[in-house]
Amino acid sequence: MLCLLGCANIVPPEGGKIDNTPPVLLAMTPSDSSLNTKVSKIEMQFNKFMEVKELEKNMHISPLLAYNPTVESFGKRVVIKIADSLLTENTTYKLSLGNSLVDNREATPYADFDFTFSTGSYFDSLGLHGNVIDAATGMPDTAALVVLYQANEIDSAVVKKKPFYAARTNTSGSFSFTSLPQKPFHIYAIQDVNNNFLYDYGEEKIGFLEQMVTPVFESDSSFTFYMFKDSVVVNNNDSLSNDTTEVTPAADKFAKKSLKPKPSTRGKNNIGYQVNVDTLNRDNRTFELTKPLTIDLHTEILSLDTQKVYLSYENGGIEVEAVQQLKMDSGTININTQWQADKLYTLRLVKGWAKDTANNELPPGKYFFRTKREEDYATLKLKISNQYYGDQYVLYVYTAEDSIYQKPITDSLITLPLMKPGTYSMRIIQDDNRNGKWDAGNFFAKKQPESVIPYSSEIILKAGWENEIDFLPPSKSTKPKAGLGAKGNFKDAADKKEEE
Repeated sequence: MLCLLGCANIVPPEGGKIDNTPPVLLAMTPSDSSLNTKVSKIEMQFNKFMEVKELEKNMHISPLLAYNPTVESFGKRVVIKIADSLLTENTTYKLSLGNSLVDNREATPYADFDFTFSTGSYFDSLGLHGNVIDAATGMPDTAALVVLYQANEIDSAVVKKKPFYAARTNTSGSFSFTSLPQKPFHIYAIQDVNNNFLYDYGEEKIGFLEQMVTPVFESDSSFTFYMFKDSVVVNNNDSLSNDTTEVTPAADKFAKKSLKPKPSTRGKNNIGYQVNVDTLNRDNRTFELTKPLTIDLHTEILSLDTQKVYLSYENGGIEVEAVQQLKMDSGTININTQWQADKLYTLRLVKGWAKDTANNELPPGKYFFRTKREEDYATLKLKISNQYYGDQYVLYVYTAEDSIYQKPITDSLITLPLMKPGTYSMRIIQDDNRNGKWDAGNFFAKKQPESVIPYSSEIILKAGWENEIDFLPPSKSTKPKAGLGAKGNFKDAADKKEEE
């Protein structure tokens, strides 16, 4: 008996089979779709013990009320209470609870509960439909909130008080209102990041129409909003052209303008500066043909002698001096030149080339580095439709990290050489004021943002390839998709040379 007891396994009692069948509504008072009534309480009886979960996420009442209904469970009974003093005469109300009503054992929802009633003698049956576009990108905005205000409200109401009706956009950027009355409304699209049903001016995006709208029977009647953030300016991110002080080789000294140091990102450095090149292997092609040579300063300098900064390259065994231009910006010295492909360059910082604010000379230095080949890059050829030709249209090519190209379209074929391998996007800006960039709108001045025509696909560039792409805007009937460009005419350098 002792042996048998020692070998016995202790097994917990079984809890029975899992019941995944949804709860069944047995009775409800008052009944759905009641007329001429201000419903203050709804009682529902289920066949299972019920719980209320994630109510704020699932519940929606239209029109909106100053205070949301309360929903509580009592065993197999669920009670919804509505402050009837908040209800408006002759108005159709629709209450949705989504999947917030669940049984208390397996949390199986009583899905998509809707309850409709009218305080008048009929149900409102008109609607409004449309789309919301992010004005800066030209792509659908899938997280916007479209709001309706009564005709007697002014524009500032969208900042101060909750709307009368609200609807969110779906995954294609579309919205839809149903059960609306036949009367005019102000309509806006807002970003509503904090879910307060208000437009937080200066922090969130907004889209608007110049006129009021009246709900209609036709389902194909549609409005389009272009969302923007007030006072947003999209600039070219080229750091060489923003807030820089240029020093030409003709200037012997750069004095009385101290340059603030830049924090070191390369570990401890005792010489006061860092030249950002790879000097480990002279045959290692690492330096970009499209970037300036940069020197990060880790100490504040007072003077710079440009005649003691030499840049040269080796060409057929002969050292050739490179024509260079120096620019200084935010603790960095930028050296620009027309880089030669696959060449060994030498940078010499001769004794006395720079002095810090204590009049101490920065140490001299000599650095060797090699530039990349042209075959290390891709070429992008863009064929632009004639309808976008002219200085009122700007082509903008960019990556997730940087702005690559942003210029007016002056030719139907634009060639971009020396493109680093990677993923690119592009769009065309309708530059109405011809300032070379996209401009946002102004809500209170009733100024719409400039239009943007997006290219619907990402462009994948590989080293040695030539990509030819026809710029085609996204079709209204198709969703944007990722992938290669339109033509996919990709040839490596060897194939191209052979054909020639």
